[in-house]
Amino acid sequence: MPSVRIAIAGLGGVGTETVRLLRAGREGFRRRLGAELEIIAVCDRHAAQKARRLGLPARVLRLTDPRRLAALPGIDIVVELLGGLDAPRRLILTALRSGRHAVTANKHLISHCWEELRTAQRAGDSRLLYEASVAGGIPIINALETSLAADRIEAVYGILNGTTNYILSRMREGMERPEALRQAQALGLAERDPVRDLSGQDTADKVSVLASLVTGAWIRPYLVRSRGIQDIERQDVVFAEEVLGRRVKLLGAARLSGNDRQPELETFVSPTLIPLDHPLASVQDEFNAIMVRAAAAGDLMFYGKGAGPGPAASAVLGDILRLGRALVSGASASPPRPAAAVPRLADSDSAFYLRLAAQDRPGVLCAITSALGRLGISISTIHQPAGDGRTAPVIITTHAANPGTFGRALRDILALGSISRRHTVMRLLS
Repeated sequence: MPSVRIAIAGLGGVGTETVRLLRAGREGFRRRLGAELEIIAVCDRHAAQKARRLGLPARVLRLTDPRRLAALPGIDIVVELLGGLDAPRRLILTALRSGRHAVTANKHLISHCWEELRTAQRAGDSRLLYEASVAGGIPIINALETSLAADRIEAVYGILNGTTNYILSRMREGMERPEALRQAQALGLAERDPVRDLSGQDTADKVSVLASLVTGAWIRPYLVRSRGIQDIERQDVVFAEEVLGRRVKLLGAARLSGNDRQPELETFVSPTLIPLDHPLASVQDEFNAIMVRAAAAGDLMFYGKGAGPGPAASAVLGDILRLGRALVSGASASPPRPAAAVPRLADSDSAFYLRLAAQDRPGVLCAITSALGRLGISISTIHQPAGDGRTAPVIITTHAANPGTFGRALRDILALGSISRRHTVMRLLS
């Protein structure tokens, strides 16, 4: 029976679960593929100890240097689960250029090295699959790349980070953000250093991957206008639900407009107030949900766990099986299409929520509203809950405004001597 030889770099949570599932499903995979999925080598800083714990046979090579893994002969598929950027980049580029297929769960690698990776695939007549890089076990990459390939994608948006969604879910129940973060870390849903999750950078990488996939052009992560949840407080979550009838979610979005000759693209990451009857409002805990709007298929929703080793390992295994089928059948690996021109970047209007801490004295509210009015931003509602006698919160929602114009008005407001620099901004989903 033929064999598909696999090397796995990284035996953290996802890598360990991938090895476990590969071994547990060995007989089923053999029947489905007509070939053996064989682990040839593993690579990790503690490879010997972890391989022994996983019960891997002695014939499986234990390596600690990814550069040695990249140089091994006889490997069909390299699976990169190391995390980070430099070592994964070297490993995957070496594999692809030498004609070996690769699988990764590394959204940071895909979003920051998109064009370089595509070039390497074409040079080596190889293929890189990365389903686990966005939304854990949700098959959104394959859906966009294959199932919806003939349709015109108009928008992809949703909850793409399980960590922040878990934190916001706990804040709804009464926890403050720091306590909710500690609980997420204790459950393994948040990293020891949570900055990339809380700041929206992790979600921006995922938006970059999705936008690049649907446009055919490399949409670099720094082009994604991003704001995280680090300024959201429990009072914002409670006020949104009890007064505005909305729920706070961190959304990532890519919206396409224009036409094939002159496409326009808007991308952003932002805490967003979602109407309670919207499907995304009911997505809780570490679950992710992605809405796709396609010209012919209409509105589609993909839902599932976006954090944890199990969902990611499931997606990694799916990619391994896809590549295994191509290798066994002798079919082409189907390298990605040539790069397209980068669409013109655009901003569509949005309504905004703004919470400020203002000195509790006459004239302050007038100065705030004047700053908005000078730039043509129309106010929808103003709320001024009771303060402590010296400062008082001011909560404003606006009608739809250009994000850049709103940003300029916000800078003018924060420059006022009567306004604290601490503030909260969220979008309102229409």
